[in-house]
Amino acid sequence: MKALKVVSTVMIASLVLAACSSGDNSNSNSNSGASSSPTGSATPAKKEKISLRWFVTAPANANLPSADKDFMKKMIDEKFNVDLKIEYMPLGADYNNKLNVILTSGDIPDMFLADGAASQKYAVDGLLADQSTLVTQQTMPNYFKWISQDTMNNYQLQGIKHARSPIPFPKQTYGSFYVRQDWLDKLNLKAPKSYDELLNVMRAFTNNDPDGNGKKDTYGFSASAAGGRIPLDFPQWIQNGLVGDFMLSGKTFVETQTDPKLQNVIQGIVDMGKEGILDPDWFVNKSPQHLDKASQNKIGVFWSTDKNIAMDSQPTSVQAKTKLIDPKANWQPIFPFEGQPYGWKQGTAGGAAPFLFGKSVADKKPENIKRSIEILDWLASQEGYILTHYGQEGKHFKKEGNKITIDPAAYDADITKNGDWLSVYRFFTNLDEPSVVGLEVIDPRMTDRDRAVLKFVESIPKHAGEPVTLAPPQGMNIADFRKEMARLQNVALFDDKSGANWPKYREELMSKFSGKQIFQGYVDQINAVLPADKKMDPFK
Repeated sequence: MKALKVVSTVMIASLVLAACSSGDNSNSNSNSGASSSPTGSATPAKKEKISLRWFVTAPANANLPSADKDFMKKMIDEKFNVDLKIEYMPLGADYNNKLNVILTSGDIPDMFLADGAASQKYAVDGLLADQSTLVTQQTMPNYFKWISQDTMNNYQLQGIKHARSPIPFPKQTYGSFYVRQDWLDKLNLKAPKSYDELLNVMRAFTNNDPDGNGKKDTYGFSASAAGGRIPLDFPQWIQNGLVGDFMLSGKTFVETQTDPKLQNVIQGIVDMGKEGILDPDWFVNKSPQHLDKASQNKIGVFWSTDKNIAMDSQPTSVQAKTKLIDPKANWQPIFPFEGQPYGWKQGTAGGAAPFLFGKSVADKKPENIKRSIEILDWLASQEGYILTHYGQEGKHFKKEGNKITIDPAAYDADITKNGDWLSVYRFFTNLDEPSVVGLEVIDPRMTDRDRAVLKFVESIPKHAGEPVTLAPPQGMNIADFRKEMARLQNVALFDDKSGANWPKYREELMSKFSGKQIFQGYVDQINAVLPADKKMDPFK
């Protein structure tokens, strides 16, 4: 965990704060507590400077700079008259464990992020503040440009007041498999268009020395499971018609990670391991270690949902990093699933981490919550979006009207090569949709190749996803269920070395670990917003 704490000495008036609280200045907050000057005009009262502490997610490579280089902290501290301390870690088991320790200690941050399962538990345990009067279109007008009121309503937990709100999430998604096209060319192979062809390519990449170094030191495929459940990276998921976490197939609710067809997914992964075409470290890899191996000429195929992963124009992409080792490297997206209707899933609020406030903080330090909300809304504004994504005007980009032309060399020198530190502040709008705040962005590095890659990935068919954010019925613990699910997946993979027992394991999950009740609760939540002729059948 890393932390930043720098004391700001600049005090600003609340009138200035109100004028700046909306990035496009279309909204301003009225000043309460103003007093009359001797001339009869209102003089805004200065807001007391306060210290804020946030706990958020950030990429593993992110590292905030020294205070003199952190223009984001300086601006936030001055604009909102705060001393903001941000603690950050990559999202995952370590993050969840650390957050649990923090909350258990009673030293609750003023604002924090959690995953869906954890947020439900915190809400049930009474740790979270009621946000119904805190997060509204009046208090966060910029935020509600990203999140509709219907989405907000559907994001809430059954039987619990408004305890959480989703961070802005992408509607477009970019899930795709990528292949070393230059390796295909060297081995006289074509880009795979079917699952069987994909496996044959993986075999060739493992056995036929695609990098030409005379060693058998490459693998067809890799992923990062971090010792947990089977990641959705494996092609066997899509091959068996399973995309994302949940699916609606006609009137059937499909819970992909325990579906009966997982038997085939497990068997396929076991078979890949037996053949030796799968990186043997995939289970212990922690993301992005499998992508690092791809960048190091060790892997020939990987899966990613990152829009920029194969872009020449992005210096942190796998494509750019691989070319540093092999200038001929050419990662290309593929859709090797003839006959499958979907390659991935559209963005839904269910995949968005919620931002949360502690009840004890709201009770004892309401101004800390109010000030945090003002900052979050500013991060969702045009001004906040520009700063967190493109840096400083005149230094990292030029702005003409609403057109942004970035300066890649300046940005990389100040930001990317110094710990990609703006990614810490992008936790709230970590998506590439500048049109939401009225911006057009021009990246002079963008090549015709990059545009073709992006066009292909965007064209991959997507499942529409569920219409509401799903949460287990009150009293049901999805975290315990997922933990047992992962354990049984791993028993099948590494003890049984077969998917044959999955139906038995699934029945155990559904009966002994409340799976059937949990997912029937999901079906009930979906049916609550569907017309009578569209309602889902009972979960089986």
